[in-house]
Amino acid sequence: MSAVIDNLISKEEYNIYVNEYIRDEKLCELASLLEKEDDNLETYFNTRRYKSKFLWVNILYIIERMSYVKRIEYIPFLIEFLQDVNWPVFRYTISSLMSYKKTDLVPFVEQALWTAYRDDDEMWIAGIARLMEKDNIKQQDFKNPETYDLLKYRDF
Repeated sequence: MSAVIDNLISKEEYNIYVNEYIRDEKLCELASLLEKEDDNLETYFNTRRYKSKFLWVNILYIIERMSYVKRIEYIPFLIEFLQDVNWPVFRYTISSLMSYKKTDLVPFVEQALWTAYRDDDEMWIAGIARLMEKDNIKQQDFKNPETYDLLKYRDF
């Protein structure tokens, strides 16, 4: 399967690394193929492979076209796009994450908040806080009630 995907991506109309104007049917085709692959994060969704941060949106477009069950696997990866409010995919990532059921999203948000706290990453905490505000995630939604208190460490 990887050879098929690699062959498609080598064509301009499918090249997620350099083309910001990929047609919807091409993205759907890639999503269908990538959904069957296990190592998308390291191979196809590795952000270092993209010409610019503006092209990271192709990752979001592809994930959105996958089945809901498969999309759940990408929640931790998507939450990492909230590490910097200045990244061009920040706002779109919040919208994308809001499409998940809160019960599926909250455990990953909780885990990311603790990771951001341990990493002393106040901007990431702030980015997660923005998602929480938009998606109405409250203290009682967390397994550990102390998680919500980590929001006081956000930098904006």
